[in-house]
Amino acid sequence: MSIVRPTLTYGCEVWPTTVQIEQKLRSFENRVLRIICGPFFDTEINRWRRRKNQELREITKVPPVTSYIKGQRIQWFGHAMRREETNEVRAAIEYKPTGRRPRGRPKKRWMDGVQQDLERLEVTEWEERIQDRDYWRAVTVAAKTLTEL
Repeated sequence: MSIVRPTLTYGCEVWPTTVQIEQKLRSFENRVLRIICGPFFDTEINRWRRRKNQELREITKVPPVTSYIKGQRIQWFGHAMRREETNEVRAAIEYKPTGRRPRGRPKKRWMDGVQQDLERLEVTEWEERIQDRDYWRAVTVAAKTLTEL
């Protein structure tokens, strides 16, 4: 997993993830964990069988890749929002487009996903607390280690 996860999540800080993308990432990670852990001989049924997802989580003690991605996104968000107000990256994050989206375009923006993740972590008043690096680091670690965010 030490090579697979960084390769899989390269640039994940700026991905506008959807439920379908998260499901594909989870299924890929489970497939890799099954290959790493391998099958085992079940004495109850007297056969070799694949490990279930929950068994893989208990054996590896690795949080899901989706929690890691959300933690990385929150970490990068804190980094970008601590920049000066005139910075281009911060301006792009704070930009509020007007008008309607073309048909077929996603309704959820990247910032909507970040705010949803912060709400799930029960982080309130993030505009002021984002300047406290120790607090934000704790929020990031909490997001990365949750079993499901």
